[in-house]
Amino acid sequence: MSGVNSNEAVGADERRHLTLKIIGAFSASVGGQEVGLGRKAQALLGYMMLSSARQLPRSKLVGLLWSEKEDPLAKGSLRQSLSQIQRELKALGCPYFHADQIHVELEIERVTCDLVEIISDAERGIVHPLLLTRERLTDDILDDLEGVDPAFSEWLAETRPLIHERLIDALTRLLPGETDPVVTATAEAAAKAIHRLDSENERAIRVLIKSHLATGSIGAALAIYARLWRQLEDAYDIEPHKLTQDLIAGLRQQQPETVVRPAPSAVAAPAVALTGSVVSRPSVAVLPFRALSPALEPQFTIGIVDSVVQALSGLKELFVISRGSTMMPASQTPDLRAIGRDLNAQYLLHGSIQRAGDQIRISTELVAAETVEVVRVDRLSGTAADVFDLQDRIAVEVIRSLAPQVRDRELHRAMQKRPDDLDAYQLALVGYDQMFSPDYTTFVTARTNFERAHMLSPNWAPPLSYSAIWHMQRVARGWSANAPNELDTARALAERALERNSADPLANAVGGYTLSQCKHDHAGALKQLDRAIELTPNLALAFAYRAAVHVRCERYADALGDAAINLRLSPRDRHAWFAEMISAQAYFAMHDLTSAIEHATRVATQLPSNQVNLRVLVAALVESGRLDDAQNFAQTLMSAGEIDLKWIATSPWPKPTLARVEAALSRLASALRHGDGKSGADKS
Repeated sequence: MSGVNSNEAVGADERRHLTLKIIGAFSASVGGQEVGLGRKAQALLGYMMLSSARQLPRSKLVGLLWSEKEDPLAKGSLRQSLSQIQRELKALGCPYFHADQIHVELEIERVTCDLVEIISDAERGIVHPLLLTRERLTDDILDDLEGVDPAFSEWLAETRPLIHERLIDALTRLLPGETDPVVTATAEAAAKAIHRLDSENERAIRVLIKSHLATGSIGAALAIYARLWRQLEDAYDIEPHKLTQDLIAGLRQQQPETVVRPAPSAVAAPAVALTGSVVSRPSVAVLPFRALSPALEPQFTIGIVDSVVQALSGLKELFVISRGSTMMPASQTPDLRAIGRDLNAQYLLHGSIQRAGDQIRISTELVAAETVEVVRVDRLSGTAADVFDLQDRIAVEVIRSLAPQVRDRELHRAMQKRPDDLDAYQLALVGYDQMFSPDYTTFVTARTNFERAHMLSPNWAPPLSYSAIWHMQRVARGWSANAPNELDTARALAERALERNSADPLANAVGGYTLSQCKHDHAGALKQLDRAIELTPNLALAFAYRAAVHVRCERYADALGDAAINLRLSPRDRHAWFAEMISAQAYFAMHDLTSAIEHATRVATQLPSNQVNLRVLVAALVESGRLDDAQNFAQTLMSAGEIDLKWIATSPWPKPTLARVEAALSRLASALRHGDGKSGADKS
């Protein structure tokens, strides 16, 4: 008898069960019967379901769905929608929606929702079939209700990316490690789902390539790789990640006649890369010029190289390795093949400088790195007063050889505004290198050099931009006695640089980054950083800064992409630690603790006192259960025997990351207080 009653109760629950479909066109049904609701009522139910709040104040819903109405009218409209929902659900026997004078309640645990099921399945290690049949599924959330109210549309625009990242994060945890050759059925399904959500997600693409290769489907593996390359090239003008290229490189050895990069644009000057594949942009590195005159100042030759690099970097037709990566000691007989391989550069420009009194003679050779074939030889002469013109002429000859399609107006745009004084130029370059010294005295000297450069050439923007970086560096290194004032100074200097020259790429890059770092205006920062990259497509610093801002916007794949470009542009730059640090932050936020620890450890080896990096490293070690290792790195973060957490209140990092870092550091602090770091690691 009780069994019969139980079955009847279950049947009654099924007949009263509310089902919401919010992917695509909204629909609500009870026991299979459609619920007739207006668009505002539909949006209200969709919002309550996605907010995961069982109970919400009526005032919240008024502001969300009737934001453009006067308060009395808005409240009246809400009453009508609530009345309609209650009436329709009651008629179908559904008791899960309630409203009183203050609150609205939906028993969401008793409601079935297609999107909630998909997310729940992914977080339990199950790939929902709908993820394998729809492209960019998260873009379709409440698709037909997007324009129901401006406030609702804004909320929807913020919510979709969060759900997208949550799904990507859950599915990524189902993927195998990079070195694991076995792809399980679940991992393959997860990779396919990620690829449908984000067709540029390279980790998923590598899993799919491995899966295709395991079944002998080489054509399918090559096809997905070719599509990825075209997408990245068309959208961002970048190449796939090195791990992806290495995966295909192994296949290239087996199938050399089929594994080729997609053909470059017809107008681009083709060049043979070190791997033998055709690339769309010739890559060039400018090596230090040898000083043939004993009295020639080192700063003078550095300035020549820097200016040529700047001019070349302003053109999207070339891929230019940063000066910081090429500042190796000049040799009488450099091994150009080895240098080309080390920098991954197809072409190398090297030369010599002589100075006799006021007369300067510069000789240059442009060579193909792999064959050491001389492409072009130039000899230029002039006076010290003509040095900037000489630098521009060198750049022009390189461009004419490697990218002959570049027009004069593009060349003119690439030639950046010069300082009024050559000494100002050299002081700024020397100061920039001094600024990243671990020695505080040298660091302070950098600021003096920037100020002297500014006094000599007050209308030239770079000394002001470098000074802004200097102040941000002092805060990051824990050397500032008043961090808020220091950041305000950095922002003011960045604004002054832009006033001097709004078209200066460095000023735009630093101005954008200070908007994010000092004012937490991440959207404005991205716009200005985009402009910097548009002005100079090879400005490595701009990509590093944009990667940092992407992390703060929770766009972690974009951050890793920009960090990779920075490291490709500056493969041997001693300042490349910044991109490594940002990569660690992105991987930590994506819960890839192994990669986060790997990148952060490299930075800690180079800069053991960088607190920003150590916070991520220590948090990742704690979350990995490595409390002993975390304790070793945490010493620099401690003040008066306690781990400093005051920085969290002003940090530009996203809240989910901050919450995890705070929890990890607090956990470590507790372990240190109780002296049980080792046992804590064992418990993990």
